[in-house]
Amino acid sequence: MSGYLGALLLLFLAFALFYPLARILLLGLGTGFWEALGNPYYLGRYLFSLQYGLLSALLTLALAFPLAFLFRFRFPGREALLALSTLPFVLPTPVVALAFMALLGPRGLLGVDLYGTLALLLLAALFYNLGLALRVLVPVALRLRGALEAARVLGATPYRAFFRVGLPLLLPALGSAGLLVFIYAFSAFGVPLLLGGGRYATLEVEVYTLLAHRLAFAEAAALMLLQLFTLALAALLYLRLPTYPLPPGGPEPVGRPWALTLGLSSFFLLLYAPLLALFLEVDPGALARAWASEDFTPLPVALGNSLRFTLLAFSLALPLGVAYAGAARERGGLDLLGLFPLMVSPVAVGLGYLLAYPSLRGSLALLLAAYALLAYPLLARALLPALRSLPKSLLEAARVLGATPLRAFLRVELPLLLPALASGSALALAAILGEFGASLVLWRPEWTTLTLAIYERLGRPGEGPYREALALAALLALLSGLLFYLLDRGRGRIG
Repeated sequence: MSGYLGALLLLFLAFALFYPLARILLLGLGTGFWEALGNPYYLGRYLFSLQYGLLSALLTLALAFPLAFLFRFRFPGREALLALSTLPFVLPTPVVALAFMALLGPRGLLGVDLYGTLALLLLAALFYNLGLALRVLVPVALRLRGALEAARVLGATPYRAFFRVGLPLLLPALGSAGLLVFIYAFSAFGVPLLLGGGRYATLEVEVYTLLAHRLAFAEAAALMLLQLFTLALAALLYLRLPTYPLPPGGPEPVGRPWALTLGLSSFFLLLYAPLLALFLEVDPGALARAWASEDFTPLPVALGNSLRFTLLAFSLALPLGVAYAGAARERGGLDLLGLFPLMVSPVAVGLGYLLAYPSLRGSLALLLAAYALLAYPLLARALLPALRSLPKSLLEAARVLGATPLRAFLRVELPLLLPALASGSALALAAILGEFGASLVLWRPEWTTLTLAIYERLGRPGEGPYREALALAALLALLSGLLFYLLDRGRGRIG
């Protein structure tokens, strides 16, 4: 059965990913590639993307490292605070951009205008990626206790035990977290587009600018090829990082529970102050104006498009995610192949579709395929560990009792997989709901979603459009937060 599932996944990837990327490769190498690389301006955009990715990774690790060790202690609210750190993952980039503008923009609550500065971009990267780094580091930090205690029993001082035993065991996790943050920051699109101004544009933003304003497909394909090459190197390094078996962590230290609760709660309150500023700045009258707007896409149309496209794309992403998880259960090569969409930027996907399927431009099928392509790996990554942890004897017993493979899966395995499936589904739904890059490249006026409606209003000067954008961002944050609640319920406890 896994063979059929693998064939289904490969067929979809051939249409939705490999052929469009091949067209980018051919066009990028065929014309304009060396001219683009020789252009000092494009080279500067590439170097800034590298700088932004590296600085974001270093800043995130500098905070995540001590926080991971604080989360080793048992204190009230620990699981809730760690879950809160993953909230930005389900927030669309226009929501985050508007939140930082509400706090630190030209009209921000603090009266400090950081718009168009590298500092604001780095704060946004920290906001987005701190939870990702903690999810990688905390489980390893929890299990270091046994190794450190063994070193102490053998006579090592606390510092020597940490630097000679603990740190080497933690380095692969630090490398994994840093590379993941680098990949996300290097290929960032929405936040640099909305907060970076003209000076701090990443390579991804430059590709979109070439497409939207100059129709320069050759130069855009060349820059996207350079980006894909860099991301492939980072992903390869990520996959080559070693993993070390760790002993059980033992009893969790208690420390000063209420001091930790108060301190970490204050830290996250400060970190997520932009979200509070966003809701404080919302004008109910602006939401009413957005509902019946004549100058922009009305709120009912944008909301209806977002919900409709999300459900349609999820109906495609769900079977793809299940097929990927089922086929990759025992096949490492297919596991890596199915993860490839996470290494490709949404703008690259949109550009590839415009190049590969010119006769289908303006077709809703391309937009839904892009959404499903970017969402199904998230669903499958939540499902695959749970699927691999199931004892094979359960399925074999059902087969011995006469059940077909499909019936055995539905009656035996599926009930045990429902929590992981619900978690992955919530994450996939949130990713589709907040998708921005591919939507902007493949956009048609009648397809305007909430994310595009926000961008539409930000492109018009004046207080009125800005207030409407804030109101729409708050509404989208609430919808994403609901999905985050569903995601959090499915994840269980930390460690």
